[in-house]
Amino acid sequence: MEGNRIEEKQLNPWLTIWVRPRETVRYAINTKPMKFAVILALLAGIPQMLDGATSNNLGDSISLPTIFILALIMGPLLGLLSWWIGSGISYIVGTWIGGSGGFDELKMATAISKIPYLLVSLIWLVDIAILGGGMFTEEYDFSRTQIIWLFISGFVAIVTGIWTFVITIFAIAEAHRFSAWKSLLTMFIPFVAIVLVLSVFIVPFIFM
Repeated sequence: MEGNRIEEKQLNPWLTIWVRPRETVRYAINTKPMKFAVILALLAGIPQMLDGATSNNLGDSISLPTIFILALIMGPLLGLLSWWIGSGISYIVGTWIGGSGGFDELKMATAISKIPYLLVSLIWLVDIAILGGGMFTEEYDFSRTQIIWLFISGFVAIVTGIWTFVITIFAIAEAHRFSAWKSLLTMFIPFVAIVLVLSVFIVPFIFM
């Protein structure tokens, strides 16, 4: 009955995910084809690749057009891979702690939670127009206007990143049909596991 009630509302995930994440995820699971989730994952890989290029100052070693070409070609593949792996981890860990969501449900939930990231990533177009290649280099002589825009863009990215994280918590919770606290635990356990594994390999080298 609940699924039918939600389905009748004809939600628009691009709008409702911001304020009604659990309801939107359930609606998407009940009504959206998996190709919709695949498209979201592919698209999310492009700004994900550009973010990586910025963090690694890729502009110091390759040209700006090359960065864009890599983002358009490799980005979707990266997005698809990270979506599949992330969904799988959330499915396995969530099942361990009492979740009942299927793998396909987790894939849809994880993809839907990327919508805010995708929409705000449109700010990349403004970033590129104002900052140019300086976004991808370690040292660049920015003008006052560019510096002001850096602060604005950075603030928007931080706020959206936090809210996207919150949305992801509720998305996983809805897919697994458990509480947001268990969803947070589902995300926290893999993080701790990765830190522990890395520590096993890194710590010995520190004390050599």
